[in-house]
Amino acid sequence: MDRGERESVPDGTTIVLKEVRSARLQVRPDGTLRVVAPPSFDVEGFLQRNAAWIEKRRRELDRLATEGCGREDLLLLHGRFCRVVPGARFMLDEARETVACPSIPALRRGLSRTLKEEVLGRLKACPDLVGRWQGRIAVKMQKTRWGSCSTLGNINVNLRVVALPETLREYVVVHEAAHLREPNHSKRFWRLVGEHYPDYRAAEAELRRYWIILERNRVWGALTDTG
Repeated sequence: MDRGERESVPDGTTIVLKEVRSARLQVRPDGTLRVVAPPSFDVEGFLQRNAAWIEKRRRELDRLATEGCGREDLLLLHGRFCRVVPGARFMLDEARETVACPSIPALRRGLSRTLKEEVLGRLKACPDLVGRWQGRIAVKMQKTRWGSCSTLGNINVNLRVVALPETLREYVVVHEAAHLREPNHSKRFWRLVGEHYPDYRAAEAELRRYWIILERNRVWGALTDTG
């Protein structure tokens, strides 16, 4: 793609040219575009042909993100939007909807501790799923998943889970705990999840909505950028 062609592509569009069989188009949660296409591919024409779909997808994402609109500078925590205020140490005041901390790294550490303790408690409440579980819990900032479970029985939980309402935090733990018994997403896995969380389909839909909100949230963006 030459310079002139790049200039005709909308701002905020990421173009990856590599040896692939066909072009792929993604509308990211913030509404920007990502195109993966073969070298010399007509990206501009591709975007023009898909303009209606792109606009429809953007409207859908805007609808999913409605709850966070105008609250991008507040911290979404336990399903509520809180103000981050200066403080000598991490302290959560849910009644006042504030979180005190001296810095973004300190905020991330405090949220990680809070989530790890909660996950451990929830796992202990599911003895039929975890059995004599001897694995570890790690809180990470995962890019595409709410959690994962390794073949060794170690459970990784996305720090973003702490942003979710209690029922969805419970669902994420049940989902990963079920992987201790069923490593894939087979019918047996979903049957097991359903025994502990019958409304899991609705939970999956809500998780997709919250992911979009968090992707557009500037406080969570700062937490993501803080290693």
